[in-house]
Amino acid sequence: MDTFLASSFGTFMMTLFQDTLSAPSGQNFTYLACGWSLAWGRQTITTYMWLSGAAAVKHFSRYYAFLGGPLYKARYACWRCIIRYGATLVPPGAVINIAIDDGTMKKSGSHIEGASHYRNGAGTARQEYRSLWGLNLVWAIMRIPLRRWPGHDLSVPIGLELYLKEAMARQLKVPYWSRSQLARQMIDLAAQQLSHRRLRVAADGAYATKAFLRHLPGNVEVVGRFLLTAPLYKLSPHVVKRGRGAPRKKGDRIGSPKSLANTPTGWRPHPQEVGAQVQDWLVLWHSVLPGRPLRVVVVRRPHLMGVKRANGQKTPFGRLKPLEAFFSTDLSLSVADMLSHYQERWAVEIDLRDAHAFYGVAQDQCRKLRHIIGANTFRLLMASARTLWFIAQSERCGVIKLCRFRPWYRQKVAPSQLDVVWACREALHEAGIFPIPRFSPDLAANQLALETTLPIAA
Repeated sequence: MDTFLASSFGTFMMTLFQDTLSAPSGQNFTYLACGWSLAWGRQTITTYMWLSGAAAVKHFSRYYAFLGGPLYKARYACWRCIIRYGATLVPPGAVINIAIDDGTMKKSGSHIEGASHYRNGAGTARQEYRSLWGLNLVWAIMRIPLRRWPGHDLSVPIGLELYLKEAMARQLKVPYWSRSQLARQMIDLAAQQLSHRRLRVAADGAYATKAFLRHLPGNVEVVGRFLLTAPLYKLSPHVVKRGRGAPRKKGDRIGSPKSLANTPTGWRPHPQEVGAQVQDWLVLWHSVLPGRPLRVVVVRRPHLMGVKRANGQKTPFGRLKPLEAFFSTDLSLSVADMLSHYQERWAVEIDLRDAHAFYGVAQDQCRKLRHIIGANTFRLLMASARTLWFIAQSERCGVIKLCRFRPWYRQKVAPSQLDVVWACREALHEAGIFPIPRFSPDLAANQLALETTLPIAA
């Protein structure tokens, strides 16, 4: 274990999470971190213990108790360390981009606390079921720009929460929080740690709610998808009130994005998509954000309107829709910047995919709520630390061969999580850190002699 702590990744990790855990908990964290760094394929807590030799130091149950106890309580302190260090890699004065989303992690077993049937948002694209039995995780990522590869970013997780249905929360005797409330807690934590920086959050339409948008911190702006049927109003008229009654808080109602799409004039070409048209309005969404102006952009695709499938339904082919709406609380953003920033929200979908392939999220065998949260938080904390270590190392070292493990990908111009994983493993191998074999047979060769059996006693 001393060799792991002396490596570049081990030193970086322990410096990053310094003073967040006590000495015994820090030892457990180090053993699990070493095993996580060496694991490949299916990742479980048991695998981490075997690969790092932790099973020879303490009993298996002590590491699970650590995940559900000290790490569960100190997870917000660890996320603060990730947020503060990640912000130092963003150029001063630049806006820090954050994306939020939720995903369903498929599990098996009815005794897992928090498991239920949840919507599978990727079912349409991946030809999978629209509903899965598993865990619903809400997380946030920070986009870190790469100085060595201008114009490209890497995703760093900065928060993770487990969503529970209201009936499940009552059964487990824990407070019920909606997805919007859980996401808002993560954004508030980031805004508190980075009070001197501007944050811009990209969110899907599921987070255009009162719980998420009302009373935002002063340094946070949101760009997201907008509800097509939401009632919109003009800005409140600045007139002197003469007479009884309170002054008007909103102007006249102008309709909804769906009705505004029927406006015959004012449309201009989409800045990025051929054949699409856009138009924006400065409005009030009084039912959700009273008194705060919003910029709403409506995107319509005339070539998809009226397209019929074989069953006669007027729905377009593919994932493009004939009518979409987006909003921004930052009025200084142009239409092109709004749409471009919302497209960057796709990075969180890629991170969800990488969570299965490289982080080991939801591959644990825990059943208790606190252990599930602790195990998955540990994996994302390690993924964040490894990505931050890679970014810091890439600025110090020389040329990094991006096509080393995929030589057929000749157009690759920026690193991915696969490059981050292998860079960390090579650094550990150079430091003399290798997985500990699980089995060490005593016999050098199999015995070919016939086995003799004892006679059965009469």
